[in-house]
Amino acid sequence: MKNIIKSISLLLVLTLTISCDSGSGDDLGYEAQEERGWVQFLTTNPAVIGVFQGALGTIDLDVNIQVPTTSSDLTINYALQSVSGADPNNVFSNTGAIVAPAGKTSYAGPDNDTGFEYTYLAMISLNLTDLDGTTLTEPMVFDVVLTGTSSSSITAGLEGETKPVSQRIVINPSISAFEGAYTVSEVFTSGTNAGLQLAAAFGESYQVELAMVEGDSTASTMLVTNSDGFDTYYPAGTIMTFKLNGTLDVDDGVNFGIPYLAGFSYHFIDSSSYDYGSAVIVCSGDFGFPNNFGPYETTLTKQ
Repeated sequence: MKNIIKSISLLLVLTLTISCDSGSGDDLGYEAQEERGWVQFLTTNPAVIGVFQGALGTIDLDVNIQVPTTSSDLTINYALQSVSGADPNNVFSNTGAIVAPAGKTSYAGPDNDTGFEYTYLAMISLNLTDLDGTTLTEPMVFDVVLTGTSSSSITAGLEGETKPVSQRIVINPSISAFEGAYTVSEVFTSGTNAGLQLAAAFGESYQVELAMVEGDSTASTMLVTNSDGFDTYYPAGTIMTFKLNGTLDVDDGVNFGIPYLAGFSYHFIDSSSYDYGSAVIVCSGDFGFPNNFGPYETTLTKQ
């Protein structure tokens, strides 16, 4: 920890690509026959796969083909079903079908109770460059749903079983909307020091600027700098990482999630939020180490 260099009279009070090379990991419990079976997504996939617009690469969804063998190419059909926001069918260039070459399956079989020995997995890919030229103002939420195959003997899922045939995808708007200069409002929110501001105590004023981090393939990070002509609030090189759930992490390069503020002490952030509509970022938590001066909140408001 850094030495505290100021004193005031205070009463102590964190290429997308989602792809797995393993299978469901449970006993399939189904006597699949040659040329007969089902297709499904992997049970190890997260419930929701999300990215920010501007991220690079693809979203890759492995498809498990539970068929011992196929004598001809197998077409696996799927649909992009909109839930909210922009319609993915108007954005992505996917055709709604992929082809697994003859003989290529990921069958594990009832004799393999691990389900891990897969030599092939078909793949549905969503190219994130398809989003170029599209402006998202709200999250684009949709499901990728397996609907069937070119073989009447190979179904999407298995009747009477809960094989996963749908994968939820969320694409958040670009955080470039948060680039710019911000007014810094900071205050102790409760306790003995409630209402006290560091700026007032030190006779300082704070303003910061946020800019996208160049080369970040996830398009989820912003560099925080102190504006010229204002006092230092965040240490040089501080990075904010925006998360898909509406929260963010602050890393000053020394103590992740515990930025050293105003050259004085540490802010133990335990809650945070950002809002696209108001362009407001809020971080809250106890302030001070080794002395805890009480609950403290930083609010950044875009000018």
